Amino acid sequence: MTTNLKLNQAQIIAQTVLRLLENQNLLIPERVAFYVWLRGKRAVLIFDPLALRKPESVVQALFVHRVSTALGGRRVIATNSRGIFLQVAYRTLPIIKLGTRTLDLSQQPSPLHIPVGQSKRGPLWLSIIDMDSILVGGTRRMGKTNLIHTWILALLHGKTARLVLWDGKDNVEFGRYAKRDGVLVVNNLARGIQHLVEEMSQRKVLFQKAKVNSLAAYNAKRKAKLPPLVLIVDEAALIPDELQSALSHLIAVGGAYGIHPIIATQRPDAEATKGTLKANLSTRIALPVPSHHDSQVILGRSGAEKLPKEKGRLLLVWNARLIEVQAYLAPLDEEPERPHPQSLLSERELRLVEAALAENGWFRVREIANQAGESRDWVNGIAKRWEQMGYLTTVQRNPKGHPQGRRLTDSLLETAGLGGSRDLADQAELANLALKQSISI
Repeated sequence: MTTNLKLNQAQIIAQTVLRLLENQNLLIPERVAFYVWLRGKRAVLIFDPLALRKPESVVQALFVHRVSTALGGRRVIATNSRGIFLQVAYRTLPIIKLGTRTLDLSQQPSPLHIPVGQSKRGPLWLSIIDMDSILVGGTRRMGKTNLIHTWILALLHGKTARLVLWDGKDNVEFGRYAKRDGVLVVNNLARGIQHLVEEMSQRKVLFQKAKVNSLAAYNAKRKAKLPPLVLIVDEAALIPDELQSALSHLIAVGGAYGIHPIIATQRPDAEATKGTLKANLSTRIALPVPSHHDSQVILGRSGAEKLPKEKGRLLLVWNARLIEVQAYLAPLDEEPERPHPQSLLSERELRLVEAALAENGWFRVREIANQAGESRDWVNGIAKRWEQMGYLTTVQRNPKGHPQGRRLTDSLLETAGLGGSRDLADQAELANLALKQSISI
């Protein structure tokens, strides 16, 4: 930018700020309010506090926002250290449309960087070391699993980190990575946690011998480097209760040993993300959620409920800033080998589904337990887990508010290999008709 162009832009900036000061009645007559200092890519406005009625107003967020808006979205930074200053960019920031783009692994800055997505300032990649531990939450079918796939692909491309993967769906999502080097895909989360605990114990001995307290310090001393370990759990709501404590401990102390957990959930509520589990996850990412309460659970603040309901649109809190990003599309060349639908349920669970079908699709714990010959406590536990997975509805109530029980969903029928949408719709219509008749009687 030439000197003449800088002077022209500085004049526009000065006139705009003066107009705003006059509109806010902040100027003291016959005093010079500020001086303009031309810098590389910005003009610095140096204010005289004695020329302003309320000097503190200039550095408040509302005034800074008004200056930026009046100048077409230019970046404005206010400081009040050793004086009152406004730094204003000569040009507006380029606006990049947040459209969905396919992940380009050639853009990876380092082997440990993972793609967050496309922000208004361009591609956003962050190091898994800097992110440390991650909580990802959002409504189902909003792109959570796709985002995780982009991270896995990036870490595999980097060939530095080792991965432990659990999707809670019998490897339907992560089974495709089972034969890749440096990847452990587990059916049982307990096995994955045990593997990391044993690795952590071994590293503890090595760190003590090397007299260091972190992976970075150890690798700085040794030629044989230890790789970072990344644990990815695709659905927090499916974590068994008996593993919550062990997982929370691993998350709390594993950072020093190079263990980086990524916990995702499609149920961003306090029950699905236990307090002790969530408290140690330092980086928070939220996809679209239905309410400000859900956003508060994930991010610690509102905002995610206002996101466009587009797959992959997310909010990230990073360096005390709230950043809106569009995640990349994972280039998955082929679908994973999926097991036969019936293999997703055990024989005991399948008997529960058959008993519910005999009840016209109603899943009432007492009746189902009696028909299947199972304990009521076990059936009740299955009902709660299936409700979390979307296999059962919440407890339905009749017009008088009396509880009628849960109902099978199409997802459960397809998983069990016992029918599709039409079968469930027919059963629901019969059940609803019977319910209306019982009420009228």
